Amino acid sequence: MSFSQRHWRHAILVGLLVITGFSLYLASWRSALGPLMPAVQIVHEWGGVVYGVALIGWSMRFYPWPREHGSPPFTKWAFFFLVMLFVSGMGLLVGPSWTRSIATVVHGLFAGIFVIWVAYHLVVHWPVSVNKNRQPRINFARRRMLRWVVGAVVTASVLEAVPSVLTMVSGRVFQKGSNNGALPGFVPYTVVGGYPNIALETWRLTVDGVPDRKDYTLEQLMTFGIERRHINFQCVTGWAVDGIEFTGIDLENFLSAVGWQPVDHPWILFYSGDGVYTESLSADQISQYRPLLAYQIDSRPLPQSQGYPLRLLVPGMYGYKSIKWLVRIELASHDVLGFWEQRGYPENAYFGSYMGV
Repeated sequence: MSFSQRHWRHAILVGLLVITGFSLYLASWRSALGPLMPAVQIVHEWGGVVYGVALIGWSMRFYPWPREHGSPPFTKWAFFFLVMLFVSGMGLLVGPSWTRSIATVVHGLFAGIFVIWVAYHLVVHWPVSVNKNRQPRINFARRRMLRWVVGAVVTASVLEAVPSVLTMVSGRVFQKGSNNGALPGFVPYTVVGGYPNIALETWRLTVDGVPDRKDYTLEQLMTFGIERRHINFQCVTGWAVDGIEFTGIDLENFLSAVGWQPVDHPWILFYSGDGVYTESLSADQISQYRPLLAYQIDSRPLPQSQGYPLRLLVPGMYGYKSIKWLVRIELASHDVLGFWEQRGYPENAYFGSYMGV
């Protein structure tokens, strides 16, 4: 197999990983994918594992190394970037929260730089040849032109993510411990592409399923007892933030105080103020994980992007269970799958329950 053939084979494989990877990162793409997102995540994670193992373990046969003097030197740099993406990607899949945080920075940094490098590579190698009079002309050879156009379209489609990726990286490195509207380096994601504007003066938490439907203000919720907890927050896509301090009300204590009988209502349903997102927890899950109705982060009110004025925090479970902008709780006799569970994510979302993460 020629160098060109091997090079384009890798371009196709890496292009698939880039597209699926940024599909997990860009909020608009995630929303568009809907129920396909778990499948895309499987392709990205396991495809990356298989590709990385082949890249390192079978590199002399699998990778298009320069074979002779004068061969393109960029392949060595490309190999370095791909290995770093593989190593940091594995760091996102396994290990404690602090190593995942480092892996998030490294993976995001090399992903952003790699896309910029590919864009530069495409510009330098665009399909132009020089005729005998040394005049440039576009090379309309069908295969070469088609490959270049496909590569350009794929690269252009993900270039929009590069600034936010680099912002995320710089946020984790230089702004650790400062929320600035979000967790350090975290890019808040919503299924509606924005944040509901909820005024505390008119907001109420509605509890359905008790003998009398009740509405609670934040001040009334605080009378049920305030707790401060340090919680490790982990996303199903791998990134994690350690030891974030949240202040709130213990969910089980609150529900018991308002008349919840787990025998009659073994499921609790949660509804977001965005009008779309939902979640559910069983009585056993609530007893085991002790969720928190949180209204402060690091002793300050939740930022709008983090669920102001109230959100659910479920320690030990992936972040998609921790619904933001909580406006309603329903005590139910049967389960109703939450937003992401309807799209293939596990309902009992304890750490390690999804894709071995």
